[in-house]
Amino acid sequence: MTNWTPDLSHRAGPRYVAIADALAADVSAGRFKPGDRLPTHRDLAWRLGVTIGTVSRAYAEAERRGLVAGEVGRGTYVRAAVNAVDQMMPVEPPGEAGLIDFTFAFPPAGGADAELGPALRALADDPGNAVLLDYQPNAGRRGHRAAGAAWLAGGGLEVAPERIVVTAGAQHGVLAALATLTRPGDRIVTEAVTYPGIKLVARMLGLRMEGLAMDEHGLLPDALEAACKTNDVKALYCIPTLQNPTTAMLPEDRRRAIAEIAARYRLAIVEDDIMRRLTDDRTTPIAALAPDLTTYVTSLSKTVAPGLRMGFAVGPEGATERLAAAVRTTCWMTTPLTAEIGARWIRDGTAARIRDARRREALGRRQLALDVLGGWDVVSAPGSLHLWLHLPEPWRANDFTAEARERGAAISPAEVFAVGRRDLPHAVRVCFCAPPDRDSLEQGLRALDDLLKDGPSQALGAAVV
Repeated sequence: MTNWTPDLSHRAGPRYVAIADALAADVSAGRFKPGDRLPTHRDLAWRLGVTIGTVSRAYAEAERRGLVAGEVGRGTYVRAAVNAVDQMMPVEPPGEAGLIDFTFAFPPAGGADAELGPALRALADDPGNAVLLDYQPNAGRRGHRAAGAAWLAGGGLEVAPERIVVTAGAQHGVLAALATLTRPGDRIVTEAVTYPGIKLVARMLGLRMEGLAMDEHGLLPDALEAACKTNDVKALYCIPTLQNPTTAMLPEDRRRAIAEIAARYRLAIVEDDIMRRLTDDRTTPIAALAPDLTTYVTSLSKTVAPGLRMGFAVGPEGATERLAAAVRTTCWMTTPLTAEIGARWIRDGTAARIRDARRREALGRRQLALDVLGGWDVVSAPGSLHLWLHLPEPWRANDFTAEARERGAAISPAEVFAVGRRDLPHAVRVCFCAPPDRDSLEQGLRALDDLLKDGPSQALGAAVV
């Protein structure tokens, strides 16, 4: 264990943030090596003259940034050096002994592994597939775009294959869309809490972000109109169906209101609809209500297989070439081999079978989660891969996250999803499809239920210095 005692004399703001910032600075400066064990919460609290709760919040914040990892019963350790993307969206689950991970919105098992072998053999046996090793059109092969159009039609959006641009997943599609719509310094708006990946895209493109007010149904049109009246909003990024992290389902009337506001102010919209095919949602995609302003993005990641990295983007008429140019700039083309597997699975019905199996398992896990945590303020629309847990008094999201980890359950606090500095909900996201089986899922859920019943520990309940 190290004897680390950070100097906080020149750091402003809450003490827990100052401790996390000091740790980040020392990691960046090479004062730690991967695997170094940090002082215990009690030891560091004594050295710095703060409460144990303050140190717990600091370590939780450092873990959220990807700087450290906690091991139940062993302590907190410095991770290998990470970049900004890893700090906000770790590339793999912690994999720590005894820790049940609820932080990743993984799709549940759906039988894709059993379909992979036959698909690869079919590719190997087809002599015409040698062309997949060559450069392809930036927007994707004709057959892959046609498969994308068929997949979108199954979700209620009818578009010609010629308007489809194949992307390396939805994250890549969002990047391509905003790269065509914005310039550095532009202002974009989103829901107040949203998918963290959009913050990474905004940072990469040099965009300013503002979070807009929401309620239990999603984005408030009045909040969007108020933002548009400033005349400097370039684009709206939103998730109308199974919003991440709240699982809100934006009603039809709000979708139409948002489309009307966008038309009045000529506001570009990026609609992230990655979850639609896991639901029975029959509301109209915003892209169908405002087709001349909306870039629609989806993928096979949550429904079929995240490793295929096959997504689809559809822009307004005349925008296809610009989207294809963004693909060319970022990766030249989506990997043809995996796109071919995805396209074949869409055409022969395999994708739909995998989607259906994943949805059944997600619904079963959701019911288990509601059975265990249903006595609390929990939101999880059918088809979701996670739930949004509003914490009772006196819990704060970061404190609850820290104590949950001590009990062997890793979850994500509202801060991870927040845009801007507006008041955060005291809520956490729990991804119930991430644990490998239902036994471990139930074990982790019961740990959270017990923690809610017990309330904050004396240390975290103390005043934070």
